[in-house]
Amino acid sequence: MLFSIITPTMNSAASLEETIRSVLDQSGVALEYLLIDGGSTDATLEIIKHHAAADNRVRWISEPDQGIADAFNKGIALAQGEVIGIINSDDLYEDGALSAVMDQFQADPDCDLVHGDMLRLEGNQPLFRMVPGLVAETIWREMPLNHPTVFVRAARYRELGGFDVTLRLTMDYELVLRYYRAGCRFCYLPRILARMRYGGASDNHYLAVRRELFQVTVAAGYPRWKAAGWYLRYAVAGSIKLLLRRTGMYSLMRLHPKFRPLSGDQS
Repeated sequence: MLFSIITPTMNSAASLEETIRSVLDQSGVALEYLLIDGGSTDATLEIIKHHAAADNRVRWISEPDQGIADAFNKGIALAQGEVIGIINSDDLYEDGALSAVMDQFQADPDCDLVHGDMLRLEGNQPLFRMVPGLVAETIWREMPLNHPTVFVRAARYRELGGFDVTLRLTMDYELVLRYYRAGCRFCYLPRILARMRYGGASDNHYLAVRRELFQVTVAAGYPRWKAAGWYLRYAVAGSIKLLLRRTGMYSLMRLHPKFRPLSGDQS
């Protein structure tokens, strides 16, 4: 089983080296690594070129794009693997993540998508373990999966299409909702597969995220009045979560059922 791992980059020099190493150091799997750059002007391309020269698993392009969804789609179009994973340029895979995902796909050939738990970081400080929501119960009101932990069979991308380039913040949610509605089988792997830092666009623009999510669900046929109710509820919850983050009150954030305390064994 060949994995195609995609990382979009744009002036990502500060964190990219660590992300690349977390991919290339995965053991026990065959992989290709696709770095899709949007035209960086910092040291990003030097880092990419260094790794491409040293490791023939690395391929890259650098050209203007229409945003992160477009970069995702460019990577998918180039991918040669049977399974595709996407890891952003300031996130990391845990050691052994790809091997565990491969074992899950091989143990259950009917799986279309494998996903798992994720560590949330503030800088380099682990805060809590995020578990996914129950997909059937939460899919119409929030992104139930931890996107850096999501691995999809390439055949499903070819059948159902890639990411919606008209969306700026919720392209991953729209794709997961579309695949769920198409009957794809999601398989949960109860271990930490990736680490994700706070500070991305979805963390800092939670109201814009909720507006886009409202639009996506209504366009997919969800009742507008229900979507509006969830918009208001999550807008309030998002403002509270942001306040807790900015004041360092992580113990209160851990009261959320999706945020689990860290244990000595993080697998």
